[in-house]
Amino acid sequence: MLTALVAALVLAAALAPGCGEQVAGTPEQIVKKAIAAQAKLKSVAMELDSELDLKIPGANRSATVSYDGYYEKPDRWHLNVRSSGAKSEVIILGDRTFVKLPGADSWTEKEGEMLQGGSSTGELLGSRYLESASDVELVDRKGDTYHLQFYLDMEKFAETFEMGVDPALFEGKEAKMEVWVLKDSMNVEKATMTYAGDLGSAGPGELNMSMELDFSDFNEPVSIEPPTL
Repeated sequence: MLTALVAALVLAAALAPGCGEQVAGTPEQIVKKAIAAQAKLKSVAMELDSELDLKIPGANRSATVSYDGYYEKPDRWHLNVRSSGAKSEVIILGDRTFVKLPGADSWTEKEGEMLQGGSSTGELLGSRYLESASDVELVDRKGDTYHLQFYLDMEKFAETFEMGVDPALFEGKEAKMEVWVLKDSMNVEKATMTYAGDLGSAGPGELNMSMELDFSDFNEPVSIEPPTL
């Protein structure tokens, strides 16, 4: 009876999701493979939601920014941008940016970067900010993804995403991040980041940030063209 029970437990373990499969390297290697895979994408759908809450004596600043839309290689984006309750439509073609402002029926070409709160569209896709990951752990490998968690250098993150605050404020500080990497392609399917901390040498104050980023429709046909002005 004991032998039969042990055999049953071994069989159950063998059939459990994720068990017995080959892992694509160490957690650090999986992150590096994900960075490389994202850089090779021809097209992808993206959704990003971010929140920032800055509290300093005598003043508070809060911002909520969301994007959703498509990327087409090498540098074309068509996004819906929502900020402070207002919705805009943005088309980026290399160094040209076209915007349809809230309530407008026509497009306008604008100078410079129009996105806010993590504006570098190339970095959103490339995920090279993940190179500063430390203490990477594999949480689980159930289903079709590797779920990893680690800490991210906030100073490098702020430099990459041009957050509108001095990156030096985050010297020596880390954010908690989790990513879900697809096993078959090594593309990032989802990433979340949270940070809460004081402003260090800048003076009294507290900053709370959160971000969730989702990718889908990898390498599906997409055609992003200039709008009619």
